[in-house]
Amino acid sequence: MNNQAIIASVTTQIIEQLKAGVKPWECAWDRTGGQLAIPCNLNTGDDYHGINIPILWETTARKGYTTNFWLGYGQAKELGGFVKKDEKGTHGIIYKPLVVDDEGEEDSKRLRTIPMLKTFVVFNLDQIAGLDHLRPQVPNEGQAFLPIVVADDLLKNSGARIVEGGSRAFYRRSDDQITLPDRFRFNVAEDFYATGLHELTHWTGNEHRLDRTWGKRFGDDAYAFEELVAEMGSAFLSAKLGLKGEMQHANYISGWLKVLQQDHRALVKAASLAQKAFEYLYALVEGPAAERLAA
Repeated sequence: MNNQAIIASVTTQIIEQLKAGVKPWECAWDRTGGQLAIPCNLNTGDDYHGINIPILWETTARKGYTTNFWLGYGQAKELGGFVKKDEKGTHGIIYKPLVVDDEGEEDSKRLRTIPMLKTFVVFNLDQIAGLDHLRPQVPNEGQAFLPIVVADDLLKNSGARIVEGGSRAFYRRSDDQITLPDRFRFNVAEDFYATGLHELTHWTGNEHRLDRTWGKRFGDDAYAFEELVAEMGSAFLSAKLGLKGEMQHANYISGWLKVLQQDHRALVKAASLAQKAFEYLYALVEGPAAERLAA
């Protein structure tokens, strides 16, 4: 399967789930015990980034996997395990720099670097035998308050101006301020923090920070695209911090569908920008939130 086919395939799967009212970047959370929800390579301990997060989340939800740990075929063998018979791997995407000249030849005097898409294949830990001893312990309900403390730390130490009150959640670019509803309006605390992280992702797009501007590419759909970036950014942050809350943004789904159906690469772009927002916030914070984001 080539790169474009992989992008088209995962975008189609996500479109179908959105049509059914399901946001696939939330599906894997309860199964994996919060802090395990960011897809992670079990051998290296490294998190997967960008478009690979929704790719692996979508596969986890569709296949019903119970972990967010993944391994390459050779890595499984190195650890003493093996891929089970008839199991199929999941294709991921990685950017590799290619140095060429203006005629496309390598190793010329007129060199420039262009990003090239490469693919890799991984298997979920559920698809691998012989490695049960490496399965993580899922936190019990007695630990449920910890992610809230860490999320509160992230909001407070981000440097963002956050005002709580009323019944609406929004980021106003003109005065660079986040407004969140009163906490008592949320059924569970996790939903409050997930909403806060959504607006905090918007905050990172200010021209004084990551300067997310869309120009003509998305046109009238720029607002829906930014909401998709913010939703994915909140999902990435919530998963890493161990939150299990669910965003209440069903009214945006039609806008997301329009953007994704018009441009399959929009998902790649949104995931990349959400990853940059995640990394920007990680670089700002200190203390418990920074420790959790770095874990």
